[in-house]
Amino acid sequence: MRLQFLTVACAAFGLAGAASADIESLAADAAFQMSQKGELVVIDVRTPSEWAMTGMPRDSIGATLQDSDFVARARGAVLGDLEQPVAVICRSGSRSTSAAQKLVSEGFAHVFNISEGMAGHRGAGDGWIKRGLPTDPFNPPMR
Repeated sequence: MRLQFLTVACAAFGLAGAASADIESLAADAAFQMSQKGELVVIDVRTPSEWAMTGMPRDSIGATLQDSDFVARARGAVLGDLEQPVAVICRSGSRSTSAAQKLVSEGFAHVFNISEGMAGHRGAGDGWIKRGLPTDPFNPPMR
């Protein structure tokens, strides 16, 4: 059932081959729509200081790529279901590309890269913020 959904979703958003472990690009607006329907989990791989400056994509999970527990946090975001589609985002697409590759190497089956990032990237799109997509404020944990 999930594979059928993913195939339909990919067709609807003009993507091919996302049902394999290949990394596909996904536009920020498509990622937002899919996340709001519960069809994928968005993982923001930027740093806490970046989250504090811009907020995080609505309903996303923060998992900083440089942290040693990055993969564990990503697994927690999908409740251990490595078949659950995930999309990674950073500022402009570089870190999210590395994060997507890491997740695929760790067994995540359906990984998307929001290559336009939060701030936009030439040729990839305007980015989450310029598109006016909603963000949630970052509230650092109490120490």
